[in-house]
Amino acid sequence: MLFVETHSHLNDDAFSADRGEVVGKVFAAGVGKIVEIACAPPEWQQGADLCAAYPGKIKCAFGAHPEYLKTLTPELLLELGNFMAGPCAVALGEVGLDYWWDIGTKEEQLALLDSQLPLCARFSKPAVFHARNGRQPAQHAYTDLLEDLKNWDYRPAKRFRGVLHCFSGTWADARAGLDLGLALGVNGTYTYKKNEDLRETVKKAGLDNIVLETDCPYLPPQSSRGKRNDPSFIPEIAAMVAAHLGVSNAG
Repeated sequence: MLFVETHSHLNDDAFSADRGEVVGKVFAAGVGKIVEIACAPPEWQQGADLCAAYPGKIKCAFGAHPEYLKTLTPELLLELGNFMAGPCAVALGEVGLDYWWDIGTKEEQLALLDSQLPLCARFSKPAVFHARNGRQPAQHAYTDLLEDLKNWDYRPAKRFRGVLHCFSGTWADARAGLDLGLALGVNGTYTYKKNEDLRETVKKAGLDNIVLETDCPYLPPQSSRGKRNDPSFIPEIAAMVAAHLGVSNAG
């Protein structure tokens, strides 16, 4: 069985010295396809170039992460549409809300998100959503994101409308996301000793409602904490999910 890595940042500077070697290692490890996330205007062409270098094996999500809310001009939004129309694009993303960093108000971040969401319906592509709660209990990005998506008019032919990337919310957040047609993105954080609540949430959601990712070069699994992450860890994450859910990891 070949795995799919649904969220990588292989164009990150962390891979500048050995990107080709890493990609080769990933495919040798049993990962058959990679979705590269190009979530900033300077990354869009880089993502398309990476896709072109590995045809059929690497695809891209294109979008503007909330930290770029002050840089996505109307002209760049048109350019984003051009990348979404290209052969490499499989999704919009990552887009969403981040309350952990002081990057803009809720209203500003929602405006950026809502300016991009029409591209999903226009190009029949799902979205990869970023949601990170703030340091205060009232700063709940999942609540605000999921409330906003109740007005999202994208209705795909396929099952999922998008992915809640690097899911770290509660079961209530997960349930609300599933009700909106969103899958949960599960990565190395699932393996961290402290994340028993996340493991229980994934168990409740069920195998059919999750996708695997790494978010590399960040968030390696417990076995490699402190080291650079890459998509070759997908089989390790899959094995732990399978063991916890009591299912086979062979297919």
